[in-house]
Amino acid sequence: MCLLACDDSLLGRERMKRWSVAVLILILVLSGVVVYILTSIKPKPAKIGIFYYVWYGAPDSDNWNASKFVDFPVLGNYSSSDPAVIKQQLLLMEKLGIDFVVISWWGFYDNYGKFTNAAAKQALKVAEDNLINLKFAIMVEPFNKSGSSYDYAGIYDHIYQDFVTQFSSVYYNESKPLICFFNDQNLTDNGTFPTDERFHRVLVGQEPYVQWMYTDLNSSHIPFTNQISVTPRYDDSRFRNPNCTVDPDLNQGIYDQEWKNVIQLWKDGKIHIILITSWNEYPERTAIEPHYDATAHNPDPYFPYNKTRDYISQVQLRTK
Repeated sequence: MCLLACDDSLLGRERMKRWSVAVLILILVLSGVVVYILTSIKPKPAKIGIFYYVWYGAPDSDNWNASKFVDFPVLGNYSSSDPAVIKQQLLLMEKLGIDFVVISWWGFYDNYGKFTNAAAKQALKVAEDNLINLKFAIMVEPFNKSGSSYDYAGIYDHIYQDFVTQFSSVYYNESKPLICFFNDQNLTDNGTFPTDERFHRVLVGQEPYVQWMYTDLNSSHIPFTNQISVTPRYDDSRFRNPNCTVDPDLNQGIYDQEWKNVIQLWKDGKIHIILITSWNEYPERTAIEPHYDATAHNPDPYFPYNKTRDYISQVQLRTK
């Protein structure tokens, strides 16, 4: 009897041990499922891009003409070809959390175009020489104002040979170097123009058929692609007629509303690319580069820059 009782006791303890192990395994499996579900619904990291202009100081440019410019950068009335200026600008972009920079490029035929071409290459060189963690894409602008045809093959070849093969900091999208074309009736009429299999091509502008919007001050906009733009304001009243003016004093909260819409769309998985218009487009007054502002209700030169940094950090924190 005693022996049987001992056997029963040992058997009971063994069964309890097995049940405990089974329950522990089940808990671990369920925990893993919960973690997987929570991880899988976390939004994918968004890529943050910004439009960058390298025409300042170019021959035949306005060169900080006060009749067209009312806001002036903290770095002074710089030349876009100055490596010291470029370095400071790129470091400021890096601190914002920018992933890639879209450089405005105006051909290589006249002095103005050659200046922007050289300045663009200088930007990539400065980034690589100083180990600045930014990538770059060229945006071809409508540089031929005569309206005659463009040498698309020559444009593609030039950008490939002078940028893609020369610099490791070129931005790739879908495994190909990205090239942008700005929508214009002469350059990209109706969105139809030649492709090149070496590049991932994106059309930028305002028309419904573009892949990336340039400016979009609609704070409740739902994009039809996976990209959306944010713009602090728009004011071209000093050099265009008719013109467009949106929040010139930066006191209507347009930029905040845009970012809140963007963050919600990103959380919903509807966008993966956020473009900021712009780093330094001063004639249209969209710049977030630290600058002395003629009309902003907040006189801090870093006001739009800091606001941008704070919103980008919200996106980045949610992806960690």
